Amino acid sequence: MMSDQPHTPAMEFLESQEITTTDCRGCGTQVSGISGRYACGVCGWTNPWDEGHQDLPTADDDPAQPGHRQDI
Repeated sequence: MMSDQPHTPAMEFLESQEITTTDCRGCGTQVSGISGRYACGVCGWTNPWDEGHQDLPTADDDPAQPGHRQDI
């Protein structure tokens, strides 16, 4: 179901993400994550942030950041 409301920056960001799945390197449990970033709820393993499929947004990308310029 599509909303008639305009997309917010948060909605646009979330729609650009992909749910991905892999095996935990710590215990072998199947884990799912967002765009190649994983955390295992069984053993606590996480993969390094730079293994993700996309660059992480910076603080400058956060419209709620204090002092954020809205005209960029």
